[in-house]
Amino acid sequence: MKVKNLFAIFGLILTLLLAACGGRPGDAIATAVPDNAPDTETEAEPTATRPSQSGVTILADGSVVAVKPVLAVSFTASGRLLELAVEPGDVVAVGDLIATLDDEALRDNVTNAEFQVAQSELNLTQTQAELDRLLTWEPDETAVALAEANLAAAQAQLENAQASDAVAGNSVTQANVSVAQAERQLADAQEAYNTAFDPGREWELGDPFRKQLLENEREAATRNLQFAEENLRVARANYSLAAAGINNDSALSAQASVINAQQALENAQKPPTAEQIESAQLNVQQAELSLQQSQLSLAQAQDAIADAELLAPAAGTVLSVEVAEGAMVGAGSPIITLLDTTQLEFHTNNLSERDLARIAPGQAVQVTLKAYPNDVIEGTVVRIGTQATGTVGDAAVFPVIISISSEELDIRPGMTGRAEIAGE
Repeated sequence: MKVKNLFAIFGLILTLLLAACGGRPGDAIATAVPDNAPDTETEAEPTATRPSQSGVTILADGSVVAVKPVLAVSFTASGRLLELAVEPGDVVAVGDLIATLDDEALRDNVTNAEFQVAQSELNLTQTQAELDRLLTWEPDETAVALAEANLAAAQAQLENAQASDAVAGNSVTQANVSVAQAERQLADAQEAYNTAFDPGREWELGDPFRKQLLENEREAATRNLQFAEENLRVARANYSLAAAGINNDSALSAQASVINAQQALENAQKPPTAEQIESAQLNVQQAELSLQQSQLSLAQAQDAIADAELLAPAAGTVLSVEVAEGAMVGAGSPIITLLDTTQLEFHTNNLSERDLARIAPGQAVQVTLKAYPNDVIEGTVVRIGTQATGTVGDAAVFPVIISISSEELDIRPGMTGRAEIAGE
């Protein structure tokens, strides 16, 4: 009799609790179950969990959701897809190779950039060496002695050229005199020839004595005229040869060599000017800037090579492959879609607002999935949704987000089940 009274009292308490929660016989969205209630028949799904320590257990249905959204993975460069290393269903880790682009042209760019860097380094070395030479300048005795010897040789060449020109000038003078003499001799011979062949003397041919004299005179005048003409031609030829012996260019060239040798000697003895040092410093700065630009171009070319390999940005499972090998892909075009299944949550979908006051972040939760009805998955309340997702009857329902983890079970997003929250 006393046991029956106890059960009656317990039933009254249970009725009062249900009334306090606004529960009605038809409302089974979330049910508070006393820990010491007698065993009764329950639904086959989900399997009953161990009693909570707080005295109240809140039940709610829901589904498994991935913490991170689906991720579309793409190249940052454009090109032809050379190789695809994954297929749907593959599990990848951070940094795993997803796909590669044809990088032949990109490697040529790297080679060219490396050559430009080498050229820039050589130019910087040369300009820096010149600046150091100017800053640490001291007279080079060997260079000075060589410059002096070159100057002496140039001066000797100039003297020889001038002497040759002087000799040639004397020869021209003599030849010119010979030409003048030959011209006078030709004039005299021409005059004697004209006299001998004067038509006014034809009468002399009638006198045998005068005829002989005239013929002898004319024969001698003819020979003398021919001799004078030949002598003039020879004199003129000798003049041309003498004139050709004068080479003013050699003297001018020798003079230029002397000037250059004098300048070289001055340079060997004269320290660098401030303007020369400033110019050398500017050359070094420009060479350094050129090297930096070449190194930047090389780094960009190398980055482009790296961009030709698509690596997994996060761990997860490949949901789909969007392109085929050999296709042209653009920067930002999705290659695969990836879902991180290592971080999962259980989101309730029918927890009544009447139970929110007994739920707080950090509470222990036991989740049973339909896929694994005999396995209990431990979880923890992370947060309560800030906005209702609908109503059941006259009560709004709010999602409760629960973190779950199980290495033994193959839990996948979208699986459904029931959560038992140890209410406060």
